[in-house]
Amino acid sequence: MAEQLRIRRITAYCLLGICVLTALLITLDLDTPVRTIAVLLFLGTAPGWALISYVNVRHLSVTWISAVGLSLSAGLIVAQLLVLTHAWHPEAAVLGMVVATAALLVHHVLRSRPRSVP
Repeated sequence: MAEQLRIRRITAYCLLGICVLTALLITLDLDTPVRTIAVLLFLGTAPGWALISYVNVRHLSVTWISAVGLSLSAGLIVAQLLVLTHAWHPEAAVLGMVVATAALLVHHVLRSRPRSVP
């Protein structure tokens, strides 16, 4: 169990790095292939992983499959909202998703830290 928490904590740190990189590339409006890769990697994994990490899934493969499915679903819902409201601002939508995802990932990192024994 401790090993699983360590792996989840490391994954959360890596996904937080992707969140920060994505936010920086969008905010600085850098037009580079790295931005495309970072945004696709973020939208395909991070939001779903931030949500599924609160569910006690025993198999890592099920966690990742669920994370990708949830991420794609969240992206579709946000895109549909942008279309329905006639407010097509994809950069702002991705930044909003980054902030929400990062907050969940920070909470996950803080709650999965090893407890110090006095």
